[in-house]
Amino acid sequence: MLKKLYLGAAMVTALFLLVACGASKKNHEQRVILQGIDTANIEALKVPDLIIQKGDLLTILVYSDNKEATEIYNQAQTGGSGAVAGNAGAAALTLMGRGYQVDNTGQIYFHSLGSLQVVGLTKKQVADQLTARLQTYLQNPYVIVRFTNARVTVMGEVLRPGMIEFPDQKISILDVIGLAGDLTPFARRDNVLIVREVDGKRITGRIDLRTADLYSSPFFYLQQNDFIYIEPNRKKPTGNEQVLMRNITIASSLVSVAALVITLIAR
Repeated sequence: MLKKLYLGAAMVTALFLLVACGASKKNHEQRVILQGIDTANIEALKVPDLIIQKGDLLTILVYSDNKEATEIYNQAQTGGSGAVAGNAGAAALTLMGRGYQVDNTGQIYFHSLGSLQVVGLTKKQVADQLTARLQTYLQNPYVIVRFTNARVTVMGEVLRPGMIEFPDQKISILDVIGLAGDLTPFARRDNVLIVREVDGKRITGRIDLRTADLYSSPFFYLQQNDFIYIEPNRKKPTGNEQVLMRNITIASSLVSVAALVITLIAR
C-alpha cells in the first residue's frame, strides 16, 4: 500500500515539474525585451528635439565679445521671469528653480526684447531668434538655451515609481525604466502606456518592450512631462490571493508532516 502511495506521489511530482518547467519557459519568453533585435541592421538615429511647452522653465545664457554689456542679460533672478545668474555657464546651470518661466500664453519676457513667443519652438530655434535680435545690442552674441525642469513621471510595476528629472537631451523609455530601478517580475512588457500633451491636447501611445520595433515608435524617445504607466500582468496576486497562497502553503506543510508521521508509525 505504501509502495503504491509513494509511486503515485512520485508521478504527481514529476507531472508537476514538467508543467512548471513549461510555464517557466513561457514566462521567461514573455519577460525578455528586445526580442529579435539584429545589430547588423544599423539605422541612423532620429532623435526628435524637445518642444517648449507652457510651464517649462528655461535657462538662457548670453555671451558676446563685450563681457560688461552681456552681464545685464545674465543677472541673478529672485523670482518670476528673468535670466540665470553667473559668468560661468556651468555655475549658472546649477541654479535650479531660476530661469525664464513660460507663461500660460506661451511667452517669456526677455530684457531689452520684451515678450517672446516660445511655445512650440525648439531650444535651437529660440537661441537662434535671440542671437539674431541681440545683434542690435551686443557684438557677436551667441545664446545657449536649456531646460531647467525637464521631467517625466513613471508609475506602476517599477521598483522606484515617481518623478524623474533628466538633462535637456534625449531620454528614452529604456533610460527611464533603468532610472526607476527596472521592471518588477509582475510588469507587463507588451503594453506600456505613455500619456503626452501636444498642442494642448492629451494623446496616448502604447509600446511593446519585447520587440525591437519599439525603436521606431514615436514614443520611444520621451518628452518633458510625459506620464508612463507600467501595468501589472494577471499573474500578480492580489491581497486576498496572497493570503490564500499562504494558507495553501501552510496546509501543504501540515499534510507533509502528517504523512511523515503516519509513515514512521507504520514502520
